[in-house]
Amino acid sequence: MQVWQAVAYGVMAGSVLSSVPFLLSRMFSLRERAEALGAMPRRVEVPYGLPLEEVMACLPAATLALNESRLPCVISPEAHRQFRDCIGSIVRHPAFQNRVEFLLSNGESSSAPEEAVVVLDIPQYRVIRAWLHKKAVPAALMGEAQRKGGLATVVFVALHDETEAVMAERQHTDFVAFASHELRTPLAALLGFIETLQGPAADDPAAQQEFLEIMSAQARRMQRLLDSLLYLSRVQMQEHLRPTEVVALTDLLNHLKRETVGLLAGKNAALTVDIPQDEGLRVEGDEAQLSQILMNLVENALKYGLAAKAKSGGAALSITVRGERAPPDAGWPATPGVVLSVADTGPGIPARHLSRLTERFYRVAKTAASVQGSGLGLAIVQHVVTRHNGRFVVRSVVGQGTECCVWLPLADALS
Repeated sequence: MQVWQAVAYGVMAGSVLSSVPFLLSRMFSLRERAEALGAMPRRVEVPYGLPLEEVMACLPAATLALNESRLPCVISPEAHRQFRDCIGSIVRHPAFQNRVEFLLSNGESSSAPEEAVVVLDIPQYRVIRAWLHKKAVPAALMGEAQRKGGLATVVFVALHDETEAVMAERQHTDFVAFASHELRTPLAALLGFIETLQGPAADDPAAQQEFLEIMSAQARRMQRLLDSLLYLSRVQMQEHLRPTEVVALTDLLNHLKRETVGLLAGKNAALTVDIPQDEGLRVEGDEAQLSQILMNLVENALKYGLAAKAKSGGAALSITVRGERAPPDAGWPATPGVVLSVADTGPGIPARHLSRLTERFYRVAKTAASVQGSGLGLAIVQHVVTRHNGRFVVRSVVGQGTECCVWLPLADALS
């Protein structure tokens, strides 16, 4: 019995002795941790390392932060990208200011979000929905000195551009109204000729040939009208989106020169395209749309100029296209820009019509009877120029000719 007790005590003693090093190491480890923790203050102060600008820069939405003075103190990069030229107009809009005033006049530090719909007409039509929420945030986030309470009242704003949806709905209504009005005449002509071909002219080959040519012309007129309406709709959908490509005037005019080679073939007209030598004349724009407006202006000059020359039997029509730096004190905006002009020696346009030329389907009565057209060409030009933050002016003197000028801001001036 004593032998077994000795063995048991020996095993227990061995186990205890073998665990001593481990226990000692754990004790020293815990002691070191306690000393390390003891060296730290009981309350850890974590400073606000990220200012509000950096926080909002990470957000994918267009956001603003307004201080108690009703002014934007932080504008996110996405807001700059989407609304760079109209943030001030949004903030000053009465509907927006009304909601801001309501939030800030409420004594609670945090209140329910408010909503405002801002409709802008200048520099282009835009519809923006804003959601506003007031919060009290640490003053350090605003980059302000520590003050009593350590809090600052901020109105956070999220902006959403609803222009495209509103324009789509409006264009649907306009398309039905305009298309039904303009398509009524050619459709009535087609139906009348079809009834004639089915009845009195059923056995008259000469009359059939004549009527078929007229029907073909009316069908092409409807096709051109529909093409113009669809293109105008696409332009309007993009009008609030500023182009980001950089286009050199030399490239634009060289492209126009190539495209118009076949346009004047066999016609009593001469086209001159003056290519600027200054390669630094560049604009932020959509090259396809800028080419389209120049083609529209050249085609208009050619179509109406040749019709007038055919009646009067005068000299050949001359059309000149130029691109140059905008001269100072010429009535253009103060921002550095370029001017694209298309001048012709056609019949000219009476002054009373000049202010209405860019209206949809508006046509000068005297020329409308002799020249077929949709009346949408200059409306398209106006919308494209508006998208590019430009200006469009038509100058004309009856009997001397017409000059159409497009002013666009220089790309370097926008940066």
